[in-house]
Formats: sequence, structure tokens, C-alpha cells
Amino acid sequence: MSSAYVLRIKDEQEHLLYARQSLYVGIRRNWSVGSKILLVKKSAKGDYIIIGLATLEKVVELDALSKAEKKLCAENNWYGKMVFVILERFLPAIPIAKTPLAEKPHALLHGLVITRDELSTIANSAESKIIT
Repeated sequence: MSSAYVLRIKDEQEHLLYARQSLYVGIRRNWSVGSKILLVKKSAKGDYIIIGLATLEKVVELDALSKAEKKLCAENNWYGKMVFVILERFLPAIPIAKTPLAEKPHALLHGLVITRDELSTIANSAESKIIT
């Protein structure tokens, strides 16, 4: 069974994430094909919300990226690009406070390994999903 993680993203990354089905990453984990990644960001109110779920297709290492992407990665301290086979957007976003992750320190959410039960509980609580 594949692993599950939480990744925090910034507002400016969200549009590109859903448009290109990829995300540059600077945190190293034992990513594998099929890994599930909960996508979390800070809301306008300052709390954390889960905006969606991604299924990893592959991680493209720095040496396999284009020159422009390598430059972008070097400027942002990223080591590669995650490419997703499936992206789900939760509508509305799910407040972290209403999930099993509520007790986790928010500073430690980025790269957090979560259980399949936690993942299932959260994914099943989404009122609706847009899948791409």
C-alpha cells in the first residue's frame, strides 16, 4: 500500500498546481508512485485548510528538468518536481480543525506522514470533489 503525506502549498502555487498537475518540492520524503498527498494551505482567515488530494505519478529530479526549471528550483531551494496522475479539489475546502490532523502542530504539517485511516476520514468528509 502506498504512503500518505501532507504538503503545505502557497496561494501562488495553487493555480499552477491544478493547471499543470505538478508541484515543485523542496522537502524530501520517501515519495513513491501512487503516494497520496493532502494539499493544505493557509486560508485568508489565517487557519489551515485542506484544498485537495493528489496521487503521485512521479518525481522528476533536478538533473532531468529544463534549464529554466533548474534555475527556478535553485532560486527557491527546490530539488525537483512532483507530477500527479490525479488531482482532486475539495469544495468547500476542509478546515484542519475538523479533521484528525487538528491536534498536530501546524508547523509540522509540511511533509507529515499520515495514516491511511486519517487520509480516508478526511477524503470521505469532502462535500464535493472536482477530479482532474
